[in-house]
Amino acid sequence: MDTTTTTTDVALRIYGASDDLIELEGQIVEEFNVFLGDEPVLLGMSDGTLLRVVRPHGVWRFTEIRRGPRTMLFIDQCPEDHETRYSDEVYLTGAQISWVLCGTHLAKAKRQAATS
Repeated sequence: MDTTTTTTDVALRIYGASDDLIELEGQIVEEFNVFLGDEPVLLGMSDGTLLRVVRPHGVWRFTEIRRGPRTMLFIDQCPEDHETRYSDEVYLTGAQISWVLCGTHLAKAKRQAATS
């Protein structure tokens, strides 16, 4: 986390634990039990933020797909070869998060061809 943000500013901290848990701490305290096969897990939040979660080589990786309009998001990436740490840590600030959805499927609208 950057030096200008304190832990009291964090709306939500997200990280992977063990080999099958995604942990939430902050405005929401929850533990999602997930099985990561070939499909990534998606975390959608009430502010519009969407994260992609994978666990290659035993390290939890979080990637921003979309950020809510008032949300500041910081991902503290875990080094691949760290001795004791095995997860990126995501910090969301500046938003009021009222729910988080954890799932594996995302449907998107098809792009429309431009008409003249």
